[in-house]
Amino acid sequence: MNARDVDLDRFRLRKLVDQLTELGEVEVHDEPVALADLSSIIEASTKAVLFRKAGPEQVEVVAGVMGSRRRLAFALGVGEEDSVREYQRRLASPQKHFEIPSSDAPVHQVILTGDDIDLTKLPFYLQHDLDGGPYISSAIDFSVDPASGRHNVGCRRMMLRGRKQLTTNLTAPSDLKLTYRACVERGERLPISFAIGSHPTSYLAATERRPVDEFDLVATLRGAPLAMVRGVSNGVPAPADAEMIIEGYLDEAGYTELDGPYGEFWGFYGPAHIDPVFHVTAIAMRADVLHQSLLHGCRNMTRMEFTPAAALHTEATVWAALRGMRIEPAAVHAVDAVAVSQHVRVALDPAAAPGQARSVISALFALPGMKHVVVVDSDIDVRDDAEVEWALSTRFRPDRDLVTAEGFPAYYTDPTTSERGTLSKVGFDATAGLPGDSMENWRPTPPRVSRERRVGSVREALRDGPLYFREIMDALGSDDGREIVLQLDELREEGVLTRGPNWQWELTKKEG
Repeated sequence: MNARDVDLDRFRLRKLVDQLTELGEVEVHDEPVALADLSSIIEASTKAVLFRKAGPEQVEVVAGVMGSRRRLAFALGVGEEDSVREYQRRLASPQKHFEIPSSDAPVHQVILTGDDIDLTKLPFYLQHDLDGGPYISSAIDFSVDPASGRHNVGCRRMMLRGRKQLTTNLTAPSDLKLTYRACVERGERLPISFAIGSHPTSYLAATERRPVDEFDLVATLRGAPLAMVRGVSNGVPAPADAEMIIEGYLDEAGYTELDGPYGEFWGFYGPAHIDPVFHVTAIAMRADVLHQSLLHGCRNMTRMEFTPAAALHTEATVWAALRGMRIEPAAVHAVDAVAVSQHVRVALDPAAAPGQARSVISALFALPGMKHVVVVDSDIDVRDDAEVEWALSTRFRPDRDLVTAEGFPAYYTDPTTSERGTLSKVGFDATAGLPGDSMENWRPTPPRVSRERRVGSVREALRDGPLYFREIMDALGSDDGREIVLQLDELREEGVLTRGPNWQWELTKKEG
């Protein structure tokens, strides 16, 4: 393929932001805003936020693009209710990446090298009150393992260190960390290109771990081939349609520089830790570059940008795991208010095999990072907190329905990790099973009255058998039932009215 075969603006961040703005999903600030004020404005808004004149350079910065399930689903081209199905469909239909020349790549419209490189001209800013310095939080790293040729894609924060140097978090377990350590052992540098300003599908790929070519994974989650361009200074391919690419290398000295502290995805500060230094050798960008920031480590986890992405990953994983056990859930929901989707709710058909709720809990305990599992019947909307709380308060008995287990591997920096470095997990079986014959097991719902008159009186309606009051209203085509009350009172006075086992109105045997 070549550049003429693809639309290099189709997955451009700016195009998506323009579309979201038309939908009313973006809060636009046309006035100049100091970099120090960005975070408080971003975190206060439930929308994505676009700054037209950020910092002394008055650059354009957008944040919060992926900060809701609705916006993420829009980026996938579907409604919110279809996002998991679309995600699964794309994973099942692999796409490929291909390379185009620098002259055809929009991200190479402006190229800075040598003394023209100055990271202090970019909108690094203090994102949390006690951070160790200014950050850019939206970097997606693209690298090639020098030893194996394996392509890797991940997400990194970048802390400003100087005009041509920065640090990035390479402490968490990752393929990139393993590759870099091997480079250090060989006394080699590791070239990397950081894309700044990317379509949400790139973040989905960067946070997904699958045994596939990860450059191709970006294309797969786009649902279209991915045009890439080699770096002008390091030769590392990166998306040709990105807003900006920062090229360079991690030096062979290894872990030498403190990075952090930084407000992390758990809702706590991550401590400062030793990381390698990244040396910038070129900056490439579009002529009308749109800078990007991610809302990260905020107090309201539902608005943290990786929350919807993590939920999508988790829900797809849960569906696959349960179907692998021949369990077909009615619904799956990863709770938004927690980091990395550790809390999951599953709804089952009440007619499912006995013990299936326990099977679900056991299966999900085996998934990395998942800590709390709630299983309910399909009459409960797993996306509705009030519905789930009701089920827990009426169908869950701790002495019978609580499942706990311990000794699981801990997720990176999980604050609930034990002294032994392991996690404990808990499951709640809040299923009631089949409704049963007693009204006390049935849930109330609003009445739906047909108003199609079939009989002339309550007496006539009840001659066919016991009826609930709404069923009598149906039979008489009643608008409000008040005349029915009077007729029931007449039957009561005659001594021919009684109530059935579930309190239906019925005639006595004498009348029948």
